[in-house]
Amino acid sequence: MIASGEGQARRVCRGPDEGRVWRHIFALLPLVLTLNDGAGAADPVLAPTGTLRAAYIVANLAQARLDSGTGAITGVVADIARELARRAGVPMTIAPLPTAAAVLEAVRTGAADIGFVAPNPERTGVVLYSQTYMLVQQSALVRTDSPLHFVRELDRPGQIIGINTDDSVGVWLQERLTAARLRATTDYTLREAVQWLQDGTVVAFAGGRQRLTSGTQNVRGLRLLDDNFYGVSQTIAVPLDRMDRLKLVNAALDELRANGFLSDSVTRSRIEGLTVAPAEMPSR
Repeated sequence: MIASGEGQARRVCRGPDEGRVWRHIFALLPLVLTLNDGAGAADPVLAPTGTLRAAYIVANLAQARLDSGTGAITGVVADIARELARRAGVPMTIAPLPTAAAVLEAVRTGAADIGFVAPNPERTGVVLYSQTYMLVQQSALVRTDSPLHFVRELDRPGQIIGINTDDSVGVWLQERLTAARLRATTDYTLREAVQWLQDGTVVAFAGGRQRLTSGTQNVRGLRLLDDNFYGVSQTIAVPLDRMDRLKLVNAALDELRANGFLSDSVTRSRIEGLTVAPAEMPSR
């Protein structure tokens, strides 16, 4: 008859305390395995501190939503950051920062490992940018009684278009407007934008469709133009000296586009005006 495990343990013991020692070892074994689960899998390229530290622009609802009650962050960039962390075998934190400049500074100084931003020309040479993974359509708010309906009608002499400081659509307009002028505000809550529209300081206020819609949903007398200026490229920024990290991020984005992860995330976000960028969008 085959002896029980306990009987076998008694027979192999050589000293009076050896059995007790082995029983302690076997009792601790599951805990040791749990504590070491994933040990060595942490990616020093992506997350050198052992935690993937991401940052995004809190006012950009196209990137993510912050629940002020629970602190939970949901949306496309949160999904991507969590998936990158899962692949690297590390935990993840994501910091909601006030502006794109703040996100870039966090990445540049090493306070964040990756940052979610749009790579406009003013941000060249500060960080490295990944390939474009998503496009965010940009349009403009006008008063309901405005005669303007299309973005092509905005570039006229005497017309002033409001923008947010450091918003990529402002850079885009500054490069292309020939007759209209821009007026910038640092107020990303859109309270000043609403005031400017209501008192006639500006004829339109430009920004991402979802941000403009969400930020003024309780304001009467405003509407979005029927079409868009363009789609803002959304990329992941890494420090200038981390080309190895950039290659890792780009490879992951290729896979996430191909396997439908990005498409599912965009759909799940329920954000107006978001599209997955095609594979041929160039890396930066």
